[in-house]
Amino acid sequence: MATLTVRPIGIRDLTGFRALQRIPLGLGDGGAPVGPMGAGVLASLPVTRRFWRGYIATASEGLRAAVEIQPEPRDYRWVIAALAAGPDSVPEQTELLVDVWEALLIAAIRAAGASGAKRLHACAPLDGPALEALLRANFTIYAYQTTLVAPGVGPGALNGTAIREQEPSDAWALQQLYQRATPQPVQFAEAFTTNHWDVGRRAAWRVRGFLVERDHQAVAYCRVTSRGHQHVVDVLAQPGEAELLRDLVPRALARSGAGEHDEVWVGVPDYHSEYISHLEAVGFSVDGRQARMVRYTAVPVRTSQARPLHLVPEVGERLSARLPSYSSTGTTPPADGVTSGTLMV
Repeated sequence: MATLTVRPIGIRDLTGFRALQRIPLGLGDGGAPVGPMGAGVLASLPVTRRFWRGYIATASEGLRAAVEIQPEPRDYRWVIAALAAGPDSVPEQTELLVDVWEALLIAAIRAAGASGAKRLHACAPLDGPALEALLRANFTIYAYQTTLVAPGVGPGALNGTAIREQEPSDAWALQQLYQRATPQPVQFAEAFTTNHWDVGRRAAWRVRGFLVERDHQAVAYCRVTSRGHQHVVDVLAQPGEAELLRDLVPRALARSGAGEHDEVWVGVPDYHSEYISHLEAVGFSVDGRQARMVRYTAVPVRTSQARPLHLVPEVGERLSARLPSYSSTGTTPPADGVTSGTLMV
């Protein structure tokens, strides 16, 4: 039986962390802000842990592994960005590696719940041990997606579609577009609010959004998240309007500063499979398949103990007869007598 030690990444772990081989759980490099070493630095410094967190595990057999996490407090969620393993791990250790990753994920789930996050999300390749580790940690698959990649994107359809950059006041319109275009079970799993559509800077990322309007409603949307020469695109179109992506996506990338040889990624869920042909028309090609996964957390809840309030006689005499009085310094105990416990969210 392996002895396992799990702890948050610290400064002393940076050298070993850099040597680990990462499996991104998302698009591109998994959203790491400045590469594996930079992700380790962000996760190890207290002042930057609100942007990036990490946990590292060491097994008695010498196997080392880690998990990288991107907190998104505005959406009350954490995103599992990558799993990593030591370069000396061999196929014979796959079962042990899955066990170690499961322990790391459970540590991340507990930390997420303690911080107030309500759910964790991940996108895992359909082949490989990462998916098995997530399933063992009770992540649930709520959708499948096709990943596409392009070495830069062409000029687009140039059909005269009116496109404008997203403004802060557009968040509500984009939330309405999301609700019209997304199946309700997926909406329940993702639980996005208007905060999800905010743009601007997020740590080392630049986030810009572009949309097409018709009759004062958003009918197509493209968000570009950029770092250096890598860009991740999120697209959304009202049912029947997917053709607008042929013009919207290239122009959004051009206005976001994407170069001709930059790497561009996009994930298209199966319930939006009609997007794929339009994205292929502007230079994207299918790269693989992933599972979109969610895990809900448990948040510790503690209620105050009821304490009697002792009144001096003068105050007691002035209270109205036959009327109850309440103390503002205590709370009424629950009917079942339970004063502490765990609330599932």
